[in-house]
Amino acid sequence: MTLYTRHAGSADSEWLYETYRETMIDFVTRATGWDEPAQRNGFAKSLRQGSCRIAMRGSERCGFVHWEVEPDLVWLRMLCVVPAMQRQSVGREMLRYMTLLADSLNKPLYLHVFRCNRIAYEWYERTGFVETDSGETIATLMLSGE
Repeated sequence: MTLYTRHAGSADSEWLYETYRETMIDFVTRATGWDEPAQRNGFAKSLRQGSCRIAMRGSERCGFVHWEVEPDLVWLRMLCVVPAMQRQSVGREMLRYMTLLADSLNKPLYLHVFRCNRIAYEWYERTGFVETDSGETIATLMLSGE
């Protein structure tokens, strides 16, 4: 079945947070520690500051992508795939959506990734991202134009 995206609405809020929590709790815990109220509040604030689309396969929500367009770049804030849907091209399709958006705006695409999330870090590298800034727990990556 074909994957498509739709705008995330207020009725999706709890599902979005639970998907974020399920996919990220281990990495956030290892990197900085998990504080449930702080994570919930920070997640809600982040969603209010950008755009969010949900990846759908039929009536099933598969994951979501959240971003912000800034004057000189596009920040990919979150790309989360429901664990049962991982390794089924959902992330690749959401990343393709983001690449097309950044290209249409003629802006580079950036993201942060936890260093302890080796699967995501290496996947982003394989898809053309290069590290532009190195932190102890978080790396900043940019989609290379080469």
